[in-house]
Amino acid sequence: MGFIESCLEEMCTFGLDSSFVSSLTSTLAVYNAGTNNTIVSIMRNSVFAVGASLLTLFMLMELVVMINRSDGGSGISGIKLPANILIKFAIFAFLFCHIPAILSGIEDVVVHSISSRMLGASYTSGLGVSSSDIATMSEAIEDLSFVQRIFTYITVLLCWLIVKAVKAIVSLTVVFRMFELWLMLMFSPIPLATIASQEFRQTALNFLKAFTAVCLRGAAIIGCFLIYNTLTASLMRGFDPSLAINEYISTVLVNNILYSIALAMTVFSSGKIVNRILNVI
Repeated sequence: MGFIESCLEEMCTFGLDSSFVSSLTSTLAVYNAGTNNTIVSIMRNSVFAVGASLLTLFMLMELVVMINRSDGGSGISGIKLPANILIKFAIFAFLFCHIPAILSGIEDVVVHSISSRMLGASYTSGLGVSSSDIATMSEAIEDLSFVQRIFTYITVLLCWLIVKAVKAIVSLTVVFRMFELWLMLMFSPIPLATIASQEFRQTALNFLKAFTAVCLRGAAIIGCFLIYNTLTASLMRGFDPSLAINEYISTVLVNNILYSIALAMTVFSSGKIVNRILNVI
């Protein structure tokens, strides 16, 4: 297959590799257990100590606040104070020691909340152009006059470069989502330590909302592909030899390129869209 035929084939089909698709429909542990175990190990062996120190500090601050509020009460109130402190500390310590399980639970809920249709979505869209159509299109280009052939070559090359750029943007966005989730998991003990403080607790809640938003970004990307496949379905038609090749390229293929660009822009902005939905600061 010649270079022009390869360009035409890529212009007529757009899709993600199976590894990228798997990252949208799997949790971190399922997608790459080795990497996930390494990140959890780093979190437990290094970052966890920083978070635990912050948790202890915030608990002490809460103890001081409670003592000031109690004014050294005696009797029932004197017993109630240390009991509240112990209960709160036990709850927060338990949650803090199970951060990976909590975040993994959020991932599981998001993955299972995606409908079966979205999980079965097609990430490869074609225009109904077969290999024989590609060969016929290449021959039709060769039969054009010199000026028309050069112009058509330039158009095909530019469209092919756009398709390659679109694929790169979409693929990098999907991969970046996984890196973002692992980085958030690695440093999660630091923001989650603020849950023990009435004053700074919003930081922990914002982190949980942000983590959920990144998880939901996978569903948003799947939704982008569903919309793209629906739009390109109206363009699907094989190449008709009776139709001028330059007219076919300037209508069907160029329109497909425009939809592909819209797909890339939407996938790239999916994070902002989900953040708006969840009101993530």
